[in-house]
Amino acid sequence: CRFLFLFCEFAPKMSASANLANVYAELMRRCGESYTITYGAPPTYLVSMVGAAEAGKKIVLVFKEDRNGAVARLRTTPTRAAPKKEGSADLDLTGSPLKDDCLVDAIADLSIDLQLDHSNPWKLEEEYQRGIPVDKARSIVCSEFLQLAEGLGSVWFLCDGSDLGQTQLLQYEFNPTHFSRGILSYQGVRPAYLVTSQALVRHHGKTPDETLIENSYQVNPHMRLRCSWTSSAALPLLVNLNDCDVALNHTFRVGDCGPLTQDFMNQLRILVYIREDIVSYHTDVKQGVSRDPTYRCGSGIDMDELRESINQTMTDVSGLIGRYSISNAEFDIEDVVQRAKVRQLTDLTDKLWELLKCCHSYKDLKIAFSMLFQCAARCNIVNTPTNKNRLAKIITELANRRLAMPCLSGAEPLELLLEIGLEKLYKDYEFIYTESKMCSTNLLKDDSSGASMDDGSPQNLPQLRKSLHNAVRGDPTPGAGMRKTLLHHHGAVNSRSTKYAGSDDDAGFKNSHFDEHESTERISKLFQIHCTLEHLLMMHIHLNLANVYNDVCSELLKKPPKLVESIDDQLSDVMDIRLSAHYVRDHLDGKDPYSRHITMRSHNKFRELKTTFYFNSENICPPNLAQCFQCDDKEMVKERTYHSWIYHKIRSLK
Repeated sequence: CRFLFLFCEFAPKMSASANLANVYAELMRRCGESYTITYGAPPTYLVSMVGAAEAGKKIVLVFKEDRNGAVARLRTTPTRAAPKKEGSADLDLTGSPLKDDCLVDAIADLSIDLQLDHSNPWKLEEEYQRGIPVDKARSIVCSEFLQLAEGLGSVWFLCDGSDLGQTQLLQYEFNPTHFSRGILSYQGVRPAYLVTSQALVRHHGKTPDETLIENSYQVNPHMRLRCSWTSSAALPLLVNLNDCDVALNHTFRVGDCGPLTQDFMNQLRILVYIREDIVSYHTDVKQGVSRDPTYRCGSGIDMDELRESINQTMTDVSGLIGRYSISNAEFDIEDVVQRAKVRQLTDLTDKLWELLKCCHSYKDLKIAFSMLFQCAARCNIVNTPTNKNRLAKIITELANRRLAMPCLSGAEPLELLLEIGLEKLYKDYEFIYTESKMCSTNLLKDDSSGASMDDGSPQNLPQLRKSLHNAVRGDPTPGAGMRKTLLHHHGAVNSRSTKYAGSDDDAGFKNSHFDEHESTERISKLFQIHCTLEHLLMMHIHLNLANVYNDVCSELLKKPPKLVESIDDQLSDVMDIRLSAHYVRDHLDGKDPYSRHITMRSHNKFRELKTTFYFNSENICPPNLAQCFQCDDKEMVKERTYHSWIYHKIRSLK
């Protein structure tokens, strides 16, 4: 029997899909006028109740569709809504140290009156599904054409629960060697203390040969711990925190980013917008559209104030201090994140990022760079850049009187700003992970970030002092080569040239560096680092599992980051990692699971019986469907209660 079951599971998928599609077509021909019939992914509630393996990837579902009237919205999982913006429609993600307009967040305290957005455990189209009478569904199941049809997979009939057993779904499974039928029924609301092994075995009908148990504990609306194990006992334990397999699942949504990490996410969003504007500009240029690039992220700053701030930044000696703490003290991760937000920046280009990103427009940004280059050429710079980005090299060359005054054009100001922003934000995360001792900085590095950014470096030019005086001379020293200034930006491009660079004369020097694919990879890596930080913060706040942070960091950051080209509030990241049971035993001991999924199996040579019990603290069905199965008032019971379903499946040899 097991061999035949495995044979059916591993049959060619293309053939199975084709056969089930033929069944769908025949059902549409015979019953399509009376019922709605779909061929596709199973409903979300069906997957939860019977399991993903049993539900399969594609099914035929027969039901009635009702789109009349307003759809009831049952709120189940509250999340913080984005605050409404007033005034200008321009983006302002740079923030201001003089005001705090953040919405106060309360973690896992849903009694506080906040602006809450809600998500449902079902899909929108499932709200329009209604059940058909049970006797009608049974007559189709017993019809001759369905009995003689060939295929692999299942046809499910959504029922209205009008019978005594409150049948919710009937299953007809095609199998070349077995007769296979399934019934899913709603069992009402039950107190947790009534969920016992004896009661489940009694429902199963005989002593189980094998029992698979998965208990899910809800830590907060976005974090769950799943404990699963297999038992061959006649009366299996329904709670096992000693040798079970533990999986921690947490979903981080960008729109739920809290005040503690909002500043870093805002910086990442600015970098994404800058990159988008650069790509858009280069695309228009290639199409022959002549325009200035757009910069849309700054809150605006007075240009005289900006000039003074740039001069002070480049000549101030107060910032020349140690970069990180040198003590061996371990800091709380929340404290480290808070310190990272107000840490004293030591590198010049990191400080310039904080100033330049506040510019209101592209025009202001271009003027700001001109101010910066003038200051570098004329002032005695104390804070010599230590970063290795293009802007740092330009400033160093100007300060050493080896380079003419730059003249930026096109997307070059944005490209310089993007590069220093990527480097500064990386250092913020490096500070957090280093100070909290969660992982090695090697895990934070992206393969593409180590690529050479030094093409066209002034150090490779002929040994001629590149002074402003020599820049305007018409008779350069014989044999010394032409002086390469930023004013004449005709740079040579090496084999890994940027996407938008041309193959110009070798005697040039490029103002800035931009590669569309590389920038996407670097932003994607930073987003992965940020999501890992969010997962760790939630683990720390709700579970305080300090001993696993290193392993979690290693597992999450070693994965290839998913490419992120845009960031909105709906973008999310899911963590699903394995933990040792002893880490969570104390947290879960004595607590009732939020949901339970228990499957009992018994089989002999001719027959296999499977019973799946599903218990959930919430009714996971859409409200118009769930109201057909309500039989008890859940609110009247003080103890932990479950909505319960039972799924019986019998397979017998033909």
